[in-house]
Amino acid sequence: MHRNENQAPKPWKHRLLAIFLIVSILAILLSQSVFAQNSYVITDGDNVTVHQSYSNDPDEVLQEVGITLSNEDTYTTTYNDGVSSITIQRMQLVTVINRGKESQIGTYGGTVGELLERLGITLSANDSVSYETDSFTHDGMIIEIVRRGTQVYEYDEVIPYETNYYDDPTLAPGEEIVLIEGVNGVVHRKMQVSSENGKETSRVLLDETVRTETVNALIIRGPQSSIVEQPDEPEYRVRENDAPKYTITDNVITTSNGTSYTFTGTMQVSATAYSCEGETGICYSGTLARVGAIAVDPKVIPLGTKMYVVSNDGEYVYGYCTAEDIGGGIKGHRIDLYFDTIADCYEFGVRSCTVYFLEDNS
Repeated sequence: MHRNENQAPKPWKHRLLAIFLIVSILAILLSQSVFAQNSYVITDGDNVTVHQSYSNDPDEVLQEVGITLSNEDTYTTTYNDGVSSITIQRMQLVTVINRGKESQIGTYGGTVGELLERLGITLSANDSVSYETDSFTHDGMIIEIVRRGTQVYEYDEVIPYETNYYDDPTLAPGEEIVLIEGVNGVVHRKMQVSSENGKETSRVLLDETVRTETVNALIIRGPQSSIVEQPDEPEYRVRENDAPKYTITDNVITTSNGTSYTFTGTMQVSATAYSCEGETGICYSGTLARVGAIAVDPKVIPLGTKMYVVSNDGEYVYGYCTAEDIGGGIKGHRIDLYFDTIADCYEFGVRSCTVYFLEDNS
């Protein structure tokens, strides 16, 4: 049996060749896909980086670029027109002060208004914020909200009455007669009060009505207690007809009853006399008018000054006394001596006297 040399190849050989060609083409296409670079646009805040990488893992891509994320940071990815975008979202720590209360909030960006909405904070027309609501947040931002309010209050206010006193020397010491009873006033007020974060900032009086008029009390009273200590037993002052009733050694005056006074200086004065015979007199110092309480010019002899007075003609030893009163005619080097009777005053008349200023041991 002879073989025909021009006989065509068998069909299974054709199929084998076709499979080989297909596998080769797929291998070439696969190798091109594996070794192709990917384009990335990485946005990290204001920094934008374009990077080519053979990796399809965003974490590996960020590591290749040298971008480090903290545990709170995150990112999002998008793919468009053959370019992958990686947008990094950094954790921002924002301080929010609302009604004086401070809170620290973590956020990944957005506007101030969006953050306040997320926190459930609603602003009224009178409130203010330290940033515009369309401002973007940033790390370390302090957002302070000032709450402003206005309220109107109405209330009654009591106006206490004052007590006026009139001293009447004809009354006994401590005795009082009420001429007019005091009445507290009442005023109704309408007030507008403005506040910030619950604290009052201003108030404006809108209306005021007097409901009850205030009536001040008027009381007549007797002489008040002495404000200057008075001698228990003042030396008896008499006209000098016999031997002198005192002696002076150096700067010490010794009286006839053995009392000694140390004096620091002297003054020549013109002395007159006065009396409240039959009445109760009150000195300017608030003490009772009496023998030993004399009137002076306080510009020359201060009130409260202790003295020993004698007449230069040797007829009167007025003795120990205190400056407790003043008088319209008592000016300069002049004093007015108190006597028990008007007759004594006439007898004394006007005399030149020596004033010994005593050392105050009180």
